[in-house]
Amino acid sequence: MKLFKPLIAFFLCLIIIVSCKKNETPGADGSAGISGSFIGRVQFQDNSLSVDRSNRLIRILPDGGNQSFKIEFFTGVPNITGVRFNKDNDSTWISNDTTGLKKVAIEGKSLKISYQLNGQRWIVDGLRK
Repeated sequence: MKLFKPLIAFFLCLIIIVSCKKNETPGADGSAGISGSFIGRVQFQDNSLSVDRSNRLIRILPDGGNQSFKIEFFTGVPNITGVRFNKDNDSTWISNDTTGLKKVAIEGKSLKISYQLNGQRWIVDGLRK
C-alpha cells in the first residue's frame, strides 16, 4: 500500500509528459518544400492598380505539371504563374529566372518576392503560416 501512491504518481507524470510532448513533423521548420501558405506584406503596381497591404495571405501551389508553381494573392492582386525553383540547400528555394527581374526566394520560413512582368511589379515579404 505504501508503494501504491508513488506508483500512481509516477504513471500520472509519465502520461502528462508523453501527452504534452510537441507534435512536430519532419520539416516543420519550413524546409518541407515550396508549397504552402504565407502571411505578409503585398505590394503591387501596374498602370491602373496600386496595392500595398500588410498581413495578407499568400499561397504557393503546384501549377499543373513541369514542376512549376502558382503564387496566389487574396487582395485583388493578379496571381503569378509558371514559377520554377532550384533547391539551394535544405531550407532554401530560389526561382530560376536568369534576368533578375523575377526573383522569388523561400528561405526557411521566409518568403521574399521581387517580380516584374509586362509592366507589373510585385514586392512581397512574408512568413510561413
